[in-house]
Amino acid sequence: MAFSVFAAARAGAQAIATLFPEGVPGFDVSPGVTVRSRLRPGLEPPGLRIGSLIVRPAVETSVGYDGNPSGTVPAEGSWLVRTQPSVLFGTDWSRHALGGFVSLTDTRYLDTPAQSRTDGSALLGGAVDLGRDRWSLAVAHLAQHQDASQVGALPTDRPVSFTIDTARTSYAASFGRWTLTPAAEIARWRFDAASVAGATVSQAYRDRLVSQGGVTLRYALAPRRELVAVGRVVGQGYPDTPIGQPSQASLATQLLVGIDYEADALWRLRLLVGGETRRFAAYRSHDALIAEAEVAWMPSGLTTIRGTLGRSVEDAAQEGVSGYTYTSGRLTIDHEYMRELVLSASAGLQHAAFLQGGSQTGYTIGLGATWMVNRLMRVSATYDLRGLSGGHAGTQATAGPSTHSLALLTVRFGL
Repeated sequence: MAFSVFAAARAGAQAIATLFPEGVPGFDVSPGVTVRSRLRPGLEPPGLRIGSLIVRPAVETSVGYDGNPSGTVPAEGSWLVRTQPSVLFGTDWSRHALGGFVSLTDTRYLDTPAQSRTDGSALLGGAVDLGRDRWSLAVAHLAQHQDASQVGALPTDRPVSFTIDTARTSYAASFGRWTLTPAAEIARWRFDAASVAGATVSQAYRDRLVSQGGVTLRYALAPRRELVAVGRVVGQGYPDTPIGQPSQASLATQLLVGIDYEADALWRLRLLVGGETRRFAAYRSHDALIAEAEVAWMPSGLTTIRGTLGRSVEDAAQEGVSGYTYTSGRLTIDHEYMRELVLSASAGLQHAAFLQGGSQTGYTIGLGATWMVNRLMRVSATYDLRGLSGGHAGTQATAGPSTHSLALLTVRFGL
């Protein structure tokens, strides 16, 4: 099974991975079975069957306290209420597949209403099996917000809203142990105006059209043990660059090699390492080491330890800055304390080195517990702490330094 390497922009990759669950053709990614992702008969919502279509509606309601919704100094905390209805649907055909996902997330900050936001996402995907081959096609729309607590973000007073419209297609052709998968994707990004120090600042210079094409070659050493090579070309155009400002338009070439290896359900290694050459229209070219790695260790059926590491070249939010090299790592531990109770802990580091000088470092710490009350109801308690240090990309300001804590109690109902 193929896994994604790098999206054209990190924010979009994270949004898609977070908002679209596994099982939707064209966007699904199989990370291996872990304590958190495995099925639990008797505790999973059954779904509503309409012919061969299974529909899984759900709604989450959260209450909690955010210690710094704006990600600024001094911090001003606020109680919040978050509501998230969603519908996941898919077919159970023996061949071919069709699925989709629709979700809204409304977050109301009671003490700092300017930070309130409503996010949404919608996806539709399908796959057609042609002998041993598979062709997939998927489209998606995201309406999201970026706030000042994120690495590389602008020092805005309120979250900046943006939309992503994307379409992707791929064709996996099998030749014995070899699988060749050409793929193509196009995405349009649009940003609304931002508020910085009380002034309205246009973000049209960040609007872009991203197109990419590539091919993935896999060779099966044994079932679930494959060698992988990936080549990709990514082009980015910025149609609304202000007069007098250098364009961030670029053309990037990526080449990576690695392995996707699972050993007796005890551990799994997914590793890609390679290089990227990015040629800018108005800036000096940049060559960088890029990588993506994931290691999952299941020492017992009750515990999963998962580590991820990534390095990529990303687009900057600041005018006059061509981009930055982004490095991130994360360690997550999930433990099934009881059949109905899963405990989690995580820690992560992020570092952005801007190509025009300057850097920013962030960290994340998270704790959580999920109680599966029955097939229809789950209750979870989470605490997340994030911090930023550094504050300039070249001569331009970035968000931070700041700390940001979030405690939530969430109730989920699903059919």
